[in-house]
Amino acid sequence: MDIAAKKIELMDWLLHIDDESKLKKIIALKSVLDQEVVAHTISGYPVDKEEYVAMVKEADERISSGKYTTIADLEKEIEKW
Repeated sequence: MDIAAKKIELMDWLLHIDDESKLKKIIALKSVLDQEVVAHTISGYPVDKEEYVAMVKEADERISSGKYTTIADLEKEIEKW
């Protein structure tokens, strides 16, 4: 089945959905698929530009407020393991 046929099949299926909860899930999936992934977390979660900017701002705020661990502190902590 070529892509055009798959699109027609999908549109036909969408047109016949009567369950609003299913439609909400499909709309939510569409919004996720429409987002451009710019990075991934270390656990593999995709991050879009908006989320990435928010993560960077949060990190900057932690650094500005002194809520971070220095390499020296980390090395001391590792020695206790």
